[in-house]
Amino acid sequence: MTTQMHRSRERLYGMKGQFQGQDEVIIEAPHELIWSILIDGHQLSDWMPIVKQTTSEIESISQIRTCDVEMGGKSGEVREQCTLFDDQREIGWEMLSDDFGFSRMFNNYGFSFELIPLGNNRTRVINRGFYDPRNPFVSVLNTVMIKRRSSKIRQSALRGIKALAEKHGSKQHKSNT
Repeated sequence: MTTQMHRSRERLYGMKGQFQGQDEVIIEAPHELIWSILIDGHQLSDWMPIVKQTTSEIESISQIRTCDVEMGGKSGEVREQCTLFDDQREIGWEMLSDDFGFSRMFNNYGFSFELIPLGNNRTRVINRGFYDPRNPFVSVLNTVMIKRRSSKIRQSALRGIKALAEKHGSKQHKSNT
């Protein structure tokens, strides 16, 4: 890949690593509500099942958070930095360190969420993954196995955000009637 192509993709998605895949969902809630869920660190463990707790409060650009995570029966810590923050539209984090081996296999490991308002209190949420495999063996593993597992993690996050946003949205609707 040429440097120009990498820069072009980085401008398009705002992340350093190679684009590895995306999953999306339509949520019956306004984008402002979904955004408030994404930037509120106190709610992270409510929508992302592998995160047990985080040091994050309200997300902002360059902020670093530490997350206690359980994955594959193993507990560990992940440190991430918010590297993409386009208010009410897009947010992304890049991993700084982890106890699971991601940093040994990948450079520039990150993920982002993009919110696209659809009108009528509906929002398309796109969760993208980015990283650069460190060697040819990891590139093969990525093709055979890791991309599918990453998609399952993204889908789990999206299901959690959808459930939380639609629950909050229905409570707001009931209180307004």
